[in-house]
Amino acid sequence: MKTRRYGIIDRQKRRMLIPFLLPALVLYGAITLYPGISTFYMSVMDWGGVGDPVFIGLDNFTRLVRDPTLIKAAGNTFFYVVVGGFILFPLAITFALATKSLRRGKLYRFLILAPIALSVTTAALLWKFAFNPNFGFVGDVFAALGLEALSSWEWLGEPSTALFIVVLASVWHGIGIWMLFFISAIERVPPELREAAILDGANAFQVFRHITFPLIWEMTRTLIILWIIQASQAFGFIIAMTNGGPLGATEVIGTYLYKQAFVQFEYGYAAAVAIVLSLVVVTLTVISRRIGRRGEGVEY
Repeated sequence: MKTRRYGIIDRQKRRMLIPFLLPALVLYGAITLYPGISTFYMSVMDWGGVGDPVFIGLDNFTRLVRDPTLIKAAGNTFFYVVVGGFILFPLAITFALATKSLRRGKLYRFLILAPIALSVTTAALLWKFAFNPNFGFVGDVFAALGLEALSSWEWLGEPSTALFIVVLASVWHGIGIWMLFFISAIERVPPELREAAILDGANAFQVFRHITFPLIWEMTRTLIILWIIQASQAFGFIIAMTNGGPLGATEVIGTYLYKQAFVQFEYGYAAAVAIVLSLVVVTLTVISRRIGRRGEGVEY
């Protein structure tokens, strides 16, 4: 009898939740489900923005496999994610630890965080001008150091260096936010653990390796996933600095998708590229989660 009464109460509670959940469900459907379904619908169509879409089945996806530009863009996207991550995370953790221990740590945090106040376009143009071989200050610095070959190097005009410079610009612009994330994680580490390790003779690196890093691993793993999602959709810095050039050396999936949709007006093919981009993000995220499972047993 009691079980039946409790079951009735649970059903009443669930019914009371529906009015509160309905606005969120409607918003989720409008922002996520509908665009996703529309993108898949458009991916099996041939449409140039005028007239009625023509159903072509999986032809757009078949074309993807044979598209050398897209394959190169996927490789550049992978480079952006991996190289950017290897630059971003060690620096962000180092800045977080350094500014926490330095006497004027708040001032240094402000200086590191300051670039985020610039828009992506402004930051990208600053880097583009800095690496200009004719009047950029980077060339003057190399010239002052006696490195004449590097002072006149076309950093954004050479396929071998253009994408790396764009990655550096992106990391420079956003590293302050990642530093703040790591600062908040480090501050949650019990200080008595570090103090006990120091009393036992551990140096700063040993304290970080055996105490601090294991305790911030969960936060680090989450930030890695966020970086993968963000970097896989790289767009602003590349459009502003190189527009995908030279010779497609900085073309990534995001910029290629944009050009197919709004330059070539191949909306069906662009939708297929968007689906591929989503699959790339999901795949990289799953891989990073599996690699990071070694830290699941660590708790704060």
